[in-house]
Amino acid sequence: MKRKLLFEMLIIGVALAPFIYLFVSWNPETLSGQTRVILLYCFAALLFYFLPLIMQYLDSKKPNAEFLVRSDKRIRLIWSSYLSALGFILFYYILHFSEGESIPPRYLGVALSLFLFASGNFQSNLHPSSAFAGNGWFSRGFEEKNYKRLQRFTARLFFWVGIAGTVFFLSFTESRLVSWGLVFIGAVIFYGIVIRLIRNIVASR
Repeated sequence: MKRKLLFEMLIIGVALAPFIYLFVSWNPETLSGQTRVILLYCFAALLFYFLPLIMQYLDSKKPNAEFLVRSDKRIRLIWSSYLSALGFILFYYILHFSEGESIPPRYLGVALSLFLFASGNFQSNLHPSSAFAGNGWFSRGFEEKNYKRLQRFTARLFFWVGIAGTVFFLSFTESRLVSWGLVFIGAVIFYGIVIRLIRNIVASR
């Protein structure tokens, strides 16, 4: 029970870490009119906490619950860390840019690259019988071998493209390079989410 409580405190602490940065850098003049942005992150934090918690609860009722729950905890930590990274980017933006000024494309590129990195880790820790896999929602059934084969390549692709993309967008500021980088990241995400989802549904029929 104590270990479960410590883990939940860790998840909550990771998700709320950007608020520490926000309060340390607090500037009433800069943050005036940014209540909507802060509330948006609060909503995302609640969603990223309770939705995976429900998934973990569903997995705890399955025959292989002990294995799934261990995997689910890693998945929850991955997505909480991603949310926290987004929070730091978001709060850095509202603290250092004027209200109404569009967010620089490279910050969007970093956010998308971090999404790929987190998604690659998520896929690597995902078991096909987990509620996180959504097989009961998107298809009538699945074969574990086919699912793992479809999953493995996407996990590696997202992981390495996420790392490379993060380094790229943090290193380059030239607008044309950043634009092409966003196109490439968008294409990878489209393949990984849309095309792979279609293939998964077809393979499970």
